[in-house]
Amino acid sequence: MRMIGAGAALVLQTSLLAAGPSSFPDHRWTLHGDFVVNTPTESHLPSDAVLGVSLGRRLGRNLAVEAMVGPGLPTTMAARATGGGTRVADVDSGLHGALLLRLDRKLTASGRTALSLALGPSFVSGDAFGTVPMARAELGFDLRFRRRWIFFSGLGYESALKTSRSPIAASDCIVIGCPPQYRPGKGQVASRVGLGVTF
Repeated sequence: MRMIGAGAALVLQTSLLAAGPSSFPDHRWTLHGDFVVNTPTESHLPSDAVLGVSLGRRLGRNLAVEAMVGPGLPTTMAARATGGGTRVADVDSGLHGALLLRLDRKLTASGRTALSLALGPSFVSGDAFGTVPMARAELGFDLRFRRRWIFFSGLGYESALKTSRSPIAASDCIVIGCPPQYRPGKGQVASRVGLGVTF
């Protein structure tokens, strides 16, 4: 009987270790690196990918504020060159940023998983398009593991508030529908994944 009891205790302890902590602490800060893919809702709008970093600060049990910033990945396209021929034009979107107010709700009593809704202003700013203010909304999912580590996945929408400048003069454009621009009321779907820590 003692062997059976010891065996049962060992199985129970192993199961608890595999499941991870029964409760995850409510740390005030969250820091994670992000990979973002922006997909335009219309074919003539710009599209890009972003490598960024996000820092969040909890304001209450279900409320947090988050700042996100990072550069768009290099993007080029062919354009007509002065005197004939073609050239490679830089059409990088530049720096992306956002300041979001996030309302979240835990899905489990341990705090391992949570859903959130975030709203706030955002922008793109670079040599190609200039600075364009935008508005952003995002649904997020958090998965915590090993007490401090966190995986984040978000799906959102970002809408431009003003028309950007054109990265290439229309007369120099080769591709049909060029040049792409950010335009008021037009936007993009933003898919984001991140990995980081809480502290």
